[in-house]
Amino acid sequence: MKSLKVILIGSFLSTILNCIPEKTSDDGSAAAMLLLVTEAVSASEGTTINASSTTTWVYVNLKANAAIVGAGDVWDLRFKRYNIGTNSGTSGTGNGGACNTGSTDFSATYTGSECTKVVDMQLSSSGGGPISGSTESINPVISAPLDLDPMPAGYGTWYSYSNTILTAKATVYIITGENGAKYVLQMLDYYNAAGTSGYPRFRWRKL
Repeated sequence: MKSLKVILIGSFLSTILNCIPEKTSDDGSAAAMLLLVTEAVSASEGTTINASSTTTWVYVNLKANAAIVGAGDVWDLRFKRYNIGTNSGTSGTGNGGACNTGSTDFSATYTGSECTKVVDMQLSSSGGGPISGSTESINPVISAPLDLDPMPAGYGTWYSYSNTILTAKATVYIITGENGAKYVLQMLDYYNAAGTSGYPRFRWRKL
């Protein structure tokens, strides 16, 4: 009886396998699978911006899936090295801003009412990092100068700075876009895979 079961199972498996079409060398399935895996990994690792220029801002439209856009286009965030601005105040004409939720849990549920937005203002960018002595229009909740003393309540930096290395804090921010839409944002890194600075990486989602 056992021998009969083995024969029947073997025959069944053989039939199933013979029904599967043989993959040809040019069907592209392996490349497609690799593309899907690569995209999934990239998405899970967040959005990286090449903001390595010391003179040029990089503008990001969160509504367009964090697409890079021109200064004259619709934008929500802008980056220059470690400086971050929102489309508000002295940086832009939008209704943007940022605030600190006081949480480090990106996966928590947020409504956007956890804190009150602060708009951008002109501040000295000195006090840490590779750029010193410049004045930038930035958001003080995320990019307040390290030498701002006393540091007003709610102001701060998205990073810590020690031994010439910028390390992202786990702080979760509420970003208000240029049209008033709200997003959850958490900075992740400042260096690309090669270790080059000026490549801020963050994860975000719309509320």
